[in-house]
Amino acid sequence: MTHTILLTGASGMLGSRVALALCDRGHRVVGVDIAGAKVVHERYTHAVCDLTRPDDVAELFTAHPVDRVIHLAALAHVTGEKDLSWSRYFMLNVLASQHVFEQAARARIPVFFASTVDVYGLQRDAITEATPPAPVGGYAKSKYEAEQRLLKLMGDTPAFVARFTPVYTAEDMHDVQKRYYIKYPSVAFTVGGGTDYAFLNLDRVVEVICAWADREVAPSGLVNFCDDAPFNSAAMVAAEKRAGRAKRTLRLPGWVGRMGLGVSRVCPPKLRLNVSKVLRPYRFDTAGMKRFFEGGDGADHRREKPDLRGVRVLLLEGFARQNMALMPALKALGCHLTTYNSSRLDVGYASRWPDVKLIRHWDRENPESSFAALMEVLREGHYDIVIPMTDFSASLLCAHIDEVKPLAWPAVNEPEVFWRAADKQRTMQACDEAGVPCPRTLYDMRTADEILAAGLPFPFIIKPRVGYGSIGFHVIRDEKQLREVFPKALERFGGMVVQEYIPQTGTQYKCEVFLDGDGNPKSAVVFDKTRWYPIDGGSTCCSCSVHRPDIAADSIKLLRHIGWRGYGDVDLIEDPRDGVAKVMEINPRITASVKVCFAAGVDFARQIVELGMGLPVTDYTDYRDGVRLRYMHTDVLWFLQSPNRFKVKPGWFDFRHTTDQIFNPRDPWPWFTYTVQGLRKRKSEMAKRKR
Repeated sequence: MTHTILLTGASGMLGSRVALALCDRGHRVVGVDIAGAKVVHERYTHAVCDLTRPDDVAELFTAHPVDRVIHLAALAHVTGEKDLSWSRYFMLNVLASQHVFEQAARARIPVFFASTVDVYGLQRDAITEATPPAPVGGYAKSKYEAEQRLLKLMGDTPAFVARFTPVYTAEDMHDVQKRYYIKYPSVAFTVGGGTDYAFLNLDRVVEVICAWADREVAPSGLVNFCDDAPFNSAAMVAAEKRAGRAKRTLRLPGWVGRMGLGVSRVCPPKLRLNVSKVLRPYRFDTAGMKRFFEGGDGADHRREKPDLRGVRVLLLEGFARQNMALMPALKALGCHLTTYNSSRLDVGYASRWPDVKLIRHWDRENPESSFAALMEVLREGHYDIVIPMTDFSASLLCAHIDEVKPLAWPAVNEPEVFWRAADKQRTMQACDEAGVPCPRTLYDMRTADEILAAGLPFPFIIKPRVGYGSIGFHVIRDEKQLREVFPKALERFGGMVVQEYIPQTGTQYKCEVFLDGDGNPKSAVVFDKTRWYPIDGGSTCCSCSVHRPDIAADSIKLLRHIGWRGYGDVDLIEDPRDGVAKVMEINPRITASVKVCFAAGVDFARQIVELGMGLPVTDYTDYRDGVRLRYMHTDVLWFLQSPNRFKVKPGWFDFRHTTDQIFNPRDPWPWFTYTVQGLRKRKSEMAKRKR
């Protein structure tokens, strides 16, 4: 099917080639440029227009009825441009684009917009269409702003954003060559065994644009485009030498590149980005590009995220380290943030992020008085949402959910669902019902004789039905130990879970899931427990995001089975005997390691607030793997006590792609106050975990 297409930037290198290709395919093209025509074709009409003038753009659309728009006109960061100021980028790349988009939206004409992968900024992992942009520099920022205005203006009218890698031709390879040539003097170089760079041939760009124009129904969405195969610097230098060029070459060892990246961390963002482009270039997941060429649309980035500014949020238990992930995320959303603290040493009090820092009564041994103090705060503060941080505050809100709801939406589930998740025995029963793998479990054991009669082989474990961390956890290795430990544990903790012991050589995992009000999964992040403390079974002190679709699917299946809504944490261990990841428990509150999910690109704070305000919950369809989180306060203890301190992988001294649970250079003071609190509490906390 042929179309009449308005093509901006038609006199440029790319635009002129696109215009001819479209005309040759039977389309009629109205070429628009501030310069004169460079295309001669019977199906081509040229219009001179300054796109920064909205009245001229409106007149252009009136004079030339079209049914497609391809917007290529832009100011790029090219050699020879004297004025690359932000004001000029904004005028030519944002406002001019907006004028075109407004007219297209008014007439409901589909738009193709040529953007750039530069919008991603500094990235360490493979880039997909779901990777959050972080543009650096005027060109990238202006292109990303234009994208946002396009999606906002077009509504349901198809809008397609093509993010191109740097474009080259056989005649113009300067973008390619500057990755392996030092210009002054002209010396070719390679780092390590060579580096792979993603580029895009100009002919492929023309192919992409024509493929969009040829469709009867205009594709919409967002797609990253690059060549199928990358350029390798070592191979290019070898080819240059064979051609008689690259007479002087420099081979640098890989450690030089790593050192350069390390040094660049203290450089300004733009210089750091340029260093990264050479030493750690973008890698792309090309699944979206393949879908487009097979006839599909792009990733759907159309829905504008709701404005959450001014939503009043109360975070409970300011001492909990979960606050260090949620506080900056909530402030980034524009929420009004209050933390409920019991000491000036709490991270929620020491932090720079809260708008209001309360110090109020909070006593885990006296839930009634704690709840009375909380209700007083809720009545006075007029909050929209209250978020618990620990099992104590979550269970407190759940037990009084009907009293809390009229004052603020509590980020907890209804009591029946909550307690089914909190009770580890009921969780195992739910796994059996849903067909989700879990360890063999004995139910309702009251005596050592009952356990022995059930025939569960030694060693096996016992742990409280309701609890956190490794408190009350025991590995039972023989009958004598069972008869000694089980009655005391039963008296101290009440009901105990008795289940098979899975060898600790298997990897432990956590899966953080978010389900909306209808039970639809909106995100699922899996990360491993690389190390934990105490070393014989405890809380995570080092973790790393990974992609395990099987774990995500089982975790979602389990939580949906019990009727869960909102944020939920599922703990699993991979059984080395059969390679299956098996559920150990559900944590019915935000886990202490949630910061790794934020670092990987999933904003649970946004999802919690959206659900609490009755808004559509944002989808996070992907996240970055290889992102590490360390809890250095206990990771140091692990190092001191573990016999594997020098054998673990990744190594204990490897700090690449790593963030800390507590320390934040933009908010450093909580680390010091938390350390003081930790030293005070260490003795009592370790006593709780005494085996």
